[in-house]
This record gives sequence, C-alpha cells and structure tokens, in this order.
Amino acid sequence: MLNEIRNQLRQLNEKILSHPFIKQLEEKRISLEKALELFRQEWYIVNHDVRSIAIMFSRAQYEEELEFFYKALQGDYNALWLLKPIIKDQEIKPNPVSTAYTHYLAWLALYANSGEQAIALTVNLPVWAENTRRVADALEKNYNFTQTQFLRAFSIDPKFEELAERIASRYRGRYYEIAYTIQSYELMFWDSLIS
Repeated sequence: MLNEIRNQLRQLNEKILSHPFIKQLEEKRISLEKALELFRQEWYIVNHDVRSIAIMFSRAQYEEELEFFYKALQGDYNALWLLKPIIKDQEIKPNPVSTAYTHYLAWLALYANSGEQAIALTVNLPVWAENTRRVADALEKNYNFTQTQFLRAFSIDPKFEELAERIASRYRGRYYEIAYTIQSYELMFWDSLIS
C-alpha cells in the first residue's frame, strides 16, 4: 500500500525534495538568519506534534499500534530536546503557512483512525528526513553551523513501515487523500521559508 501511495505522490514529493529553499541553502544564497527560521518554526511544530502523537498513542487499540505510535512519539520527543539549545530564549512567531502541517496532524489525532494516522506519518517521514539531512549538510558546509543534530534525528526504520502497513490493513481509510494532504502541508512548510 505504501509503495502505491508513494507512486501516486511522486510528483508532489519531487517538488518537496527539489525545493528552492534547499537548493538556495546548498548554493549559499540564503542568509543564515533566514535559514534559522526553520528551527524557530519547528520549535512550535514539534511541540505540538508531540502532543498529537501522544493522542494517537492514547487511542491505539492493538499492540502494534501502541508500538508504532510509541516509536513516533519517542522520535519527536527526542527531536524536541535537540532543538532546545538552538532556540534558547528566541521569540517564536508561528507562521500560519509553516505550521499548517502540525494543525493537520492534530486533526488526524482526533478524527482519523490509527491506519490513516500511521500512513500519514510513514509517507511523510522519508521525505522530511531527506530534506533535513540536506539542510544539515548545507548549514555545516556553507555556514559553519554545527548545531544540526535536530536535522539528523529523523531516520527511517524498516520496522516502522512494516507496522504502518499492518495497522492500515486493519482499517478502511482514505489513505491516498490523507497522504496527499499531509504532503501538501509539507510543501507549504518549505514554501513558507522562502516567502
């Protein structure tokens, strides 16, 4: 199911993976201050993602679901603490376009079934992880910015994908619609960083 959905989302995911923000970072055409806006927006986003995934965990009905959402929760919780030293006492001004993703995740936590939630998280993670890896590489190489642990905290565990497939097979869901929507919000996040 995941491969089929990813195939259907290929064009959208390619837009995210070839985003101008990342290309401009790799070519050092963005100021460091503008690049660091990613961290400020992520502080707001990950704080709320942790809460949304905790709700997903609380709604889980089966052992596989508990394991899946616990792993997702651990990952985001750990990432949050990697952001803290970068943010320190900076004023956070959430950008509605940047933060639309986390608000959709909250909607999923409350209204979607566990299969839809698992598919949304699993479709998004590899694309997010690839982009953040490239951002980390560009910040280190072009800006001598070494606080990139947060950006490198996202990895793809094959078991995570297997669990998502098994969870989704248990439910009827609007899997493509939900995957398309979350990836559209992902694209909006990257767009917001250069607008």
